[in-house]
Amino acid sequence: MSKPKVIFVLYHIYNRTFDGVAWRESKRIGFFNTRKECKDVIETMKDSKGFRDHSVTCFKIFEYEIGKTYWQNEF
Repeated sequence: MSKPKVIFVLYHIYNRTFDGVAWRESKRIGFFNTRKECKDVIETMKDSKGFRDHSVTCFKIFEYEIGKTYWQNEF
């Protein structure tokens, strides 16, 4: 049996607060074939406007298997 195909999705996620209201802000940066590609993009973006004011730990890499259902429950 062949190994499942996976993709890596890079996000920038951080918490924000305005007038006492807190929420999580997220930006999906892109889809990549390898974790290394994600890390290379982080290196190029971490000092850019919109990203440099946040810790590099706000970049998150998620791995997804192609063809797999991730939503399991109803609303």
